[in-house]
Amino acid sequence: MLNIYSKIDKIFENSEEDLITRIAWLYYQEKLTQQEIADHLSLSRQKVQRLLERARDMEIIHFHIKHPYYNLLKIEGDLVKKFGLKDAVVVPAAKPEGDFLRKAFAKACSSYLERLLNRVVERAVIGFGWGNTTAYLADFFDPPVVEERKIEVVSLIGNLMVNVAMNPYITGEKIARKLNAPFYNIWAPAIAQSKERADIFKSELWIKEVLGIAERSDVIVISIGEASESASLFKMGYLSNEDLDRLIQKGAVGDILCRFIDKEGKVIQDEIHHRVIGIPLDVLEDDKKLVIAVAGGASKFEAIFAAIRGGYIDVLVTDEEIARRLIDVSTL
Repeated sequence: MLNIYSKIDKIFENSEEDLITRIAWLYYQEKLTQQEIADHLSLSRQKVQRLLERARDMEIIHFHIKHPYYNLLKIEGDLVKKFGLKDAVVVPAAKPEGDFLRKAFAKACSSYLERLLNRVVERAVIGFGWGNTTAYLADFFDPPVVEERKIEVVSLIGNLMVNVAMNPYITGEKIARKLNAPFYNIWAPAIAQSKERADIFKSELWIKEVLGIAERSDVIVISIGEASESASLFKMGYLSNEDLDRLIQKGAVGDILCRFIDKEGKVIQDEIHHRVIGIPLDVLEDDKKLVIAVAGGASKFEAIFAAIRGGYIDVLVTDEEIARRLIDVSTL
């Protein structure tokens, strides 16, 4: 090693830039530790650290990341910049549809939630919507220990439904159990058969209290549905094909928490919304809340774009195809 040092000594002058270059070479090429460099050059370790930072600032060194996920990180950054999001997570799913993609989203969102909970200082309320994708969340959720913090989990919408697997009670209860946290559930259908029945449900004290907790959620996790026969609301029988035709005629492209929006992200006027038992969409527009939307697949592009335009999303978890299409779109 001393021979290497002596050769370097002959090449470089004792100017600050040469010293910085010398340190960068020893650190990145020769793999010496900062302390070893400090000992060799008779400097403090702190000064070596500062000069390495200078090397980056002066562009004496350049980094080239060789990894397939590197490109996804750039796409995430482009999404955040273009749409003013707080964050984005782009999933490199090999299969762009079906359960494979939904599980990939759930894994990504679970990891994001775990990192988020590490930053919780004292307390937080986490609210969950329902959907095919969010139903997988609890399976992959491996939370940090939060014994010194108070975490509460709540449903954002009624959960009495035929398909138990999609039930937010199942997702929320599993996550709450893993967090050793209380869970507040809305024991009512997502959409009642009439406005009068919905009003009766919402007038019940215990449902009213849970809706109040849901509206106070600090972190909100939702999925985004499309306006089509393949959407869960129609497949599960909550809404009919006649409802779908009427909604599409009014310009609906998708739904968030059973509220249908047009391509501009505006909630359309329809009697269905009077029958929904859940938090209103304007809750999602509160800047103090963090809204994480988990959605992807080619058929949901219009709905996702509309949700972004409506200002309902802070963090988007989606696939690479949707992300690229969103970045390429010319109108906001």
